[in-house]
Amino acid sequence: MTTEAGKTILIDPYDNTIGLRVPEARADIVLVTHDHFDHKNQAYLDGMRDGDVLIAEAGEFEAGGIRVTGIPVWHDDRQGSERGQVITYLIEADGMRLLHMGDVGEMPAPSYFEKIGKIDILMIPVGGYYTVDAKGALNIMDTIHPNITIPMHYLVNGLTLTELASPHDFLARAASREYDVSRLGGGVFEITKDNLKKRNRIVVMECSHC
Repeated sequence: MTTEAGKTILIDPYDNTIGLRVPEARADIVLVTHDHFDHKNQAYLDGMRDGDVLIAEAGEFEAGGIRVTGIPVWHDDRQGSERGQVITYLIEADGMRLLHMGDVGEMPAPSYFEKIGKIDILMIPVGGYYTVDAKGALNIMDTIHPNITIPMHYLVNGLTLTELASPHDFLARAASREYDVSRLGGGVFEITKDNLKKRNRIVVMECSHC
């Protein structure tokens, strides 16, 4: 992500074992949701520049005019007994509030939704197996009511994590609930506070590293 002031944020840099090209771009702020190989590339983190900020824990942080709040949730539907916790991140910048839900594995407790408040942009996994599936993701969306939802963590060409489902089931279920769906022709999505629309929509981005 890049703010209007040019500050960059990268979430969960992965290693080269999952079949996708590893991004080379450096970021001013790096967020890590949990300590799994497909979310934490240690070589990338070791190469961070002086002055770059790494956040990999719950709490409230501020860097470069960006406010980041890390809030833990369970990585599975058994209170973390299988995969432990992940950190979700609420990012506040340019007058907007973005929530990245990491590998959320179940519907969070009511107190979680009270803490996050109003969300403009939601990034949520929809591929199941390691996370909530299409139905679970939509149930969370219906609770949060974000203006824009960006689905993530699903099967794409070249990915070695073949247990994941494609986004088709999620999009089909979303269409039945009358969500607007926009498919981008590339991997870049530009949005400002003034461009937010009244009607909630789902934005599907192309994989830029496949």
